[in-house]
Parts: sequence; structure tokens; C-alpha cells
Amino acid sequence: MAGNSLILIGSSMDCLSGEPIEAVLAQWPAKDRPSVTRITLTQAAQDDTILDRCRTAWIITDGSESAQLHEVIARLQDRHRAAIISRPFESLPIGSTYQDNIAVAPLDAPPLAICAMLRTIHTQSEIIRALLMEIEILNAHNGGLATQFDKIDEELRLAAQLQREFLPGQVKPVAGIDFRVLFRPASYVSGDIYDVIQLDERHIGFFIADAVGHGVPAALMTVYIKRSLRTGKRMDDAGKEIRIIPPAEALAHLNRDMVRQQQGHVRFATACYGIIDCETRMLSFARAGHPYPLILRADGTHEWLEPEGGLLGVFPDETFETANIQLKEGDRLLLYSDGFEVAFPDVLSKTGKKSRMANDAYTEEFKALANGTLDEAFGRLARKLDEQSGSLNQVDDLTAVLVSIGEKPVIDQPCLKLADTADV
Repeated sequence: MAGNSLILIGSSMDCLSGEPIEAVLAQWPAKDRPSVTRITLTQAAQDDTILDRCRTAWIITDGSESAQLHEVIARLQDRHRAAIISRPFESLPIGSTYQDNIAVAPLDAPPLAICAMLRTIHTQSEIIRALLMEIEILNAHNGGLATQFDKIDEELRLAAQLQREFLPGQVKPVAGIDFRVLFRPASYVSGDIYDVIQLDERHIGFFIADAVGHGVPAALMTVYIKRSLRTGKRMDDAGKEIRIIPPAEALAHLNRDMVRQQQGHVRFATACYGIIDCETRMLSFARAGHPYPLILRADGTHEWLEPEGGLLGVFPDETFETANIQLKEGDRLLLYSDGFEVAFPDVLSKTGKKSRMANDAYTEEFKALANGTLDEAFGRLARKLDEQSGSLNQVDDLTAVLVSIGEKPVIDQPCLKLADTADV
């Protein structure tokens, strides 16, 4: 515990005497006035024990900001001592903060006001000291937490970068079939994933999946889904032709793998997987609980693809239906995640007020993707999303894959047929 003395610390002993100083001390009632010790900054800097014996300090300087002044203030702060400082020609009002634990008291202020500051600090010194120690501990904890948050932030940014590197880069047109992707995670990493795979010279596979939840757990599941989706295999070791696994069978394999990997915790996902024959423009397609893909026909009509299929990772014997659709030049196929169902939330309810419930406003935006080039179409969609309230803190991950069927080139390679596309 500190002593009961009041210590006056000056640039010189001359600073510690005179009418202003004595006028302030005279305002302190004699019955509870502490003993007063007067020392110079040099003495205070050289002898630590002097500061240990005081309860309150009053620093009076000649106006210079010497190294000794800052050293003494630092030592008072280390001991959690509150003090006041008086300087000539002070521009700050009385009670202002000079540094942590140090308040300003201009010598031209009323002596009674300066004395009141000194008496308050002196009588409450132990409480102030305890509070300052608590603040120091909290700051130390806060610094540790800030370091941990910075570390987590850095790791999540790295995870986001790795996830994007894991996704296909710019997808080049293949045999007149072109792709565009919009990928917007709700957080650092996404629970959505997509891929475009050239299965052979003639067939292109593409899929989109949405793992339950958000953030890192969902992102880890998407990595598993991407690695586990079987698209083709060799019939034997003799190097015979590759058998392309049809979409329904691929989803069935993936579903069984996900169920088998679970250990008492059901983690499910939705997905769509399709294969396009670049020569015939025939689409073979299957879905697993995912929102219905949309075909935008060149003639201005549209249709939803609705093959049956349950969620991935729930029932090991789930079956998935195959849809075979003939695509034509100028058609576009859109696959998307369910985040779009809440991405355009502001609709008028029956009362005429805006409602933030899920709605089908997004379908109108999807239909507009039939117009313009792929870049123009997705550019409009991106701007529409940016205009929505809450777009800077979106509710769900957003992913969309737009497939454009262009002019068919001549393909000389032999046809590799898909295996039987009956329901699996």
C-alpha cells in the first residue's frame, strides 16, 4: 500500500514554491492535509523508492518536455498512481487528460479547483489504483484476444483463398458450350461448390452442391463432396475406354459415401449433376434435393428441370431420377444455390408493407439471363444483388452456374456413350 504523502515534483525546486502553489495547498483543510514532499524530476527519476512512498503526485514543470518528465510519468503509471500536471501557458482546460492517469491542472485555474482535484485523487487513490490495475489486466487480455482474432482472421482468409483455388478458374468454351459462374460466399468460406469437368473429347460434366450450414464446417463438406463425386472409371487395367458414370449413378455413389462417413451426426447436402454431349447437345441430368435448374430457351420460353431425388447424406438407398433433355443452339441452362431465394427479399405483403420473407422475385431476375451476352447477363444479376438491402451482409451463400449452348462444331472423335441412365 502506498504512503499517505503528497509529492510535488518540479523541473526545479524553484517551480515548487511561490504563491500559486501555496494558494492551492492553503485550500486543503489542515485536519486531513497530508505531508508534502518536494523533489525535482531528476531526483524522482533517480530514486524509485520516493514514488513508492507517495499516494498522490503533483507535477509542476517549466514548460519543457524533457526525457526525465516522461520517465517519471511512466514510473507513476507503472505504479498505478494518478497525478495532475501543471505547465505554464497551458492550453488545455482543467481536468483534461495529458496522458493515461495524468490530468491537466493549469496554474491559472482557481486554487480551490486544483485543490479539489488533488484531494479527490488523494482520498480515492486506492480505488483509482485498483481500477487502473483492473484496466491493465483487461488491456492485457484484450491484447491477447486481439492477437487470437487476428490469427483466426488470417487463417480464415487463407482458407477462403484455398477454397477459391480449389474451384475451377476461368472455364473456357468447349465445343461451342460456354460457362459463367457467380460465386459469393456469405462469410470467408462458402458452403457452396461447383465444378466443370471435361470428361472426354465429347462430354462435359458440371455440378453444383450446397452443404448444410455455413462457414468452415460447410466448406469442409464441400471439399469432401468435390473429391468424392465419381465421374468416370476404367473398366479394367488393360487401358480400355473410359466409362462415363451417368449423373444419377454418380449421385447415388456420393450419397452412399456420405452416409457411410457419418458417425452419429447427419450432415446433408443438395446437389445437381449434369452431362452434356457436345455433339448431340443432349443433356443428361440428375438432382439431389437441390433447387430446380432453369432452361432458358432461345425462343423466349423457359422450363424447370424437376427430376426426383432426395438430399445427399440422409438415406443410403436413396434413388435419383435421370432427366434427358435436348438442348439447342441459343439455349441457356442455369444452376443455382438456394441462397437466391432470400437474396431478393423486399416484396409487398397484402398489407402493402415490405416483407423479408422468401419469395419468387429471383425467378424474374433469372429469366432476364436469357438476354445479352453471358458477361452482360451475369453483370446485370450481380448489380441487382448489390442493390438489395443487406447485400453487404448476405444471409446465405450465393452460387450460380450459367451454361450457354453455342454453335455446334464438327467433332471427328468416336462417340463414347453414357452407361444406362435408368434410375439408380
